[in-house]
Amino acid sequence: MQVEKQEKRRQNHRRFLHVNAENVTKMRKRWSIRLHPLFFATGLVYCFTGDLFAFLLSCVVALQHECAHAFAAAKLGYTLNAVVLMPYGAVIDGDMDGISLKDEAFVALCGPLCNLATAALFVAAWWFFPTLYAYTDTAYYSSVAIALVNLLPAYPLDGGRILRAAVLNAVFRKQPDFICAERKADRICRCVTLSIALIIAAVFGIFALRGEYNFSLLILSAFLLTGVWGNREKAVYKRMDFSCGDILQKGALVRRVVVGENTAIKNTLRYLADGEYLVLEVYDSNQNHLFDLPQNQLSAWFLSAPSPYVTLGQLYEKRGKMHEKRDNVS
Repeated sequence: MQVEKQEKRRQNHRRFLHVNAENVTKMRKRWSIRLHPLFFATGLVYCFTGDLFAFLLSCVVALQHECAHAFAAAKLGYTLNAVVLMPYGAVIDGDMDGISLKDEAFVALCGPLCNLATAALFVAAWWFFPTLYAYTDTAYYSSVAIALVNLLPAYPLDGGRILRAAVLNAVFRKQPDFICAERKADRICRCVTLSIALIIAAVFGIFALRGEYNFSLLILSAFLLTGVWGNREKAVYKRMDFSCGDILQKGALVRRVVVGENTAIKNTLRYLADGEYLVLEVYDSNQNHLFDLPQNQLSAWFLSAPSPYVTLGQLYEKRGKMHEKRDNVS
């Protein structure tokens, strides 16, 4: 019976091994950088206050911040389709499809951690080369400021995304209906964001009454209010398509890796390498060879998988049943 079962699975695999490329959704797009109106408003404020250089440097730090997000997301098989620059970073709205709350919080945390790591490198450089302080102090303070601001628990900042993931996880444990739990988590995060925005606006008003106008506080308050009532259709993460039809035309080395059928499909992405064509040899728990999974097929599976945490064995069985059903209908 075991031999017959293995042979049946191999036959099912051969039926769907070759995928029609026209049915695979291509997601290879270059990043586009868009500027939010608040970004221009912030630039004008810095121009009038004579701090244009600090503003331009903050833009570079913000791009570094978002690159850290993109790098962390790429490790999970996701890529950005756009970057929308805002005064204190960029708005990355819309959850990554099927990603766990833990991984979503990890991606959000990578941005501030990157800025803090950069600031730490500046401090280390000053220790060995004190004269560098005069040339790098602005970059240091910009990195620290953007990191700390983004850690505020207010949407659309990274701290707000982490808060949303934590609240959604807590609410979902008590309320199994995910959609209702998500709506409740969104309401809580909106209330927190609105409260922080009003507090920052009040602080600006207090300083203004004393004749001290800190427009950065006013801009930050407006920035947070866009997270409460602003347009949500912004830059989003999408799953990566790592099929490589172009490399097959030129020729490439084949990299074969042995994995088990209980391996989550997202964990196989670590074996991808530039200039090499990946082929996974998938085995069951009894160390019996089930099938080979070439890179183009792996890409198609990843794009169509309901979740990046689905195992190769589950996807294999699902596709086998789909082809059996088609054969019965025909």
